[in-house]
Amino acid sequence: MLADQLLAREAEGRPFRVGVIGAGTFGTQIVAQMGRMRGLRVAAVADLNAERAARALRLGGTSDAEIAAAVTTSADDLVNRELDVVIEATGHAEAGALHADAAIAAGKPVVMVTVEADVLVGHRLRQLAAEAGVLYSMAYGDEPALAAELVDWARTLGFAVVAAGKGTRFTPAFRHATPDDVPRLYGFTGGGDYNLRVFNSFLDGTKHAIEMAALANATGLGVDVRGMHFPTLDLREMPDRLAPVGRGGILGRAGVVEAVSVIHPDGRFVERGLRGGVYAVFDAPTEYVRDSLAGYGEIIGMVHGATSRQAMIYRPQHFVGHEVPIGVARLLVRGETCGGPVHRAAEVVAAAKMRLAPGTELDGEGGYTVYGLLEDAAAARRENLLPIGLTAGAVVTREVPADGLLTWADVEPRESFALALRRAQDARGPA
Repeated sequence: MLADQLLAREAEGRPFRVGVIGAGTFGTQIVAQMGRMRGLRVAAVADLNAERAARALRLGGTSDAEIAAAVTTSADDLVNRELDVVIEATGHAEAGALHADAAIAAGKPVVMVTVEADVLVGHRLRQLAAEAGVLYSMAYGDEPALAAELVDWARTLGFAVVAAGKGTRFTPAFRHATPDDVPRLYGFTGGGDYNLRVFNSFLDGTKHAIEMAALANATGLGVDVRGMHFPTLDLREMPDRLAPVGRGGILGRAGVVEAVSVIHPDGRFVERGLRGGVYAVFDAPTEYVRDSLAGYGEIIGMVHGATSRQAMIYRPQHFVGHEVPIGVARLLVRGETCGGPVHRAAEVVAAAKMRLAPGTELDGEGGYTVYGLLEDAAAARRENLLPIGLTAGAVVTREVPADGLLTWADVEPRESFALALRRAQDARGPA
């Protein structure tokens, strides 16, 4: 058992040494949870705000003396310490790319929480890690890794996956939302220490596109339509509706990623939604398999289609950073990753929230100027579409209409490490 192996490391006085870069909400959850575990030790936390890093350690029960030794404001300092793994949790594509590259160069395995960096340049980072003889992994506990686990479950058992993804709260009317809309549309009242841009990236659909791109690139599942369907479905409808059109569903083909909403455009919620959960719909090709699986009922997290010959396994929740240590332990004890960008199946491309005049400086994910749409990677290359992860600081060079897709020719991107790494990734071709 994994827990027993960690306990053995603790008893031997050899806990694995973990470094965490970023002590925001996600990073704090990781640090606080790991502080209660045996066999894993948070040896260093890097954050530009030293007190925030100290608070995360304090929540995990770390002593003041240990906190003083563990906290740093320098990611470079952290990656060069004696560590067994580095967790990148800044949530910032540029920082994530830079820190992961530095950790790999220092011979450290990387757990990439920053899915924005994973979708933009993860394919190249994984190649660099392989060349360095270290592992690169998605973060267990976040939706892409948990959905990939369900896909792997189905495929290992010989089932063909028809669709996989996550449940969320989204309607197309949210596409043009800005940070100013977050308190109203989320129902926040009063104060609160929350990042408006992060919440807005979920609200306008960008974050959902990024997470589903990570899932596609980890599993090789495709993109059915640009921007996804985002159907509003009760989870009991999902096995039948997430089927090819020929089987009475909404999909143009089988084998795709899809996000499912729990809210109708008029504001009504479905009775039983999958918000916060993940799923995989698979083909149950024989009557014996369908009847046998149906005999165990929905209570164990499976729903059976009434007309499609499909079934769905789902997990109704994810515990975000609190579960990341499980993936870290699997990586360190067993040498297993929780998936990563093995394929280049999907991109998240930028679209305009409003008319963008020449000279406009874009503000990136979750901001006022652009939103992200999931797109097939081959189509994005063919149409020269601009990744959302390179929009921050880019300057528009020719007018783009509201809801128009931005191409590389429409902007002058800001020079950055992520841009250089992306160019190197593209130069290696689509494989």
